[in-house]
Amino acid sequence: VPTTPALNPYPRSVQVGEFEVAIDGGIWVAIRVAALDAHDALPCKLTLDEWKKLAPYLSIRFLKAGDALIREGESDRELFILAEGELHVTIHNTVLARLAPGTVVGEGTFFSGQPRSATVVSAAPGVAWSLSWEKFETLSHKQPRLAVDLVKGLAAVLAIRMREAILVGQFT
Repeated sequence: VPTTPALNPYPRSVQVGEFEVAIDGGIWVAIRVAALDAHDALPCKLTLDEWKKLAPYLSIRFLKAGDALIREGESDRELFILAEGELHVTIHNTVLARLAPGTVVGEGTFFSGQPRSATVVSAAPGVAWSLSWEKFETLSHKQPRLAVDLVKGLAAVLAIRMREAILVGQFT
């Protein structure tokens, strides 16, 4: 039976210097997001307790090379944060961008409900967290301040991308 590489989404512990520290899923999400370094990574400054509250609303996707995370033209209202691996953004089979861990994808359709403008494919095995619109709606009712903080972070990502698009002439 073939096995897949062990990408443990919620390890029981992490090594911190010479110490092994026990953690739960919410803490793991917080540690991973804090370590993400894409230039347009989600800039949320959430506390550990806030990440613990957010974690149950996120789903995890294990990606194999070639897996489509997003397909051009679809309208599913779900956004993704790449935790591990690499994604390629394509339009009509032309790779427009290579995305590193920390990158948020799908935020345009997440907010607008409009069809997706590109296909996003995993270039290597990886892990992505997703947030569906339905789970976001639930979050906004149960944890409104947390939902606002998340939206502020996503708005910052959109602003960075819009500025970059203007600078390279892709948006007027």
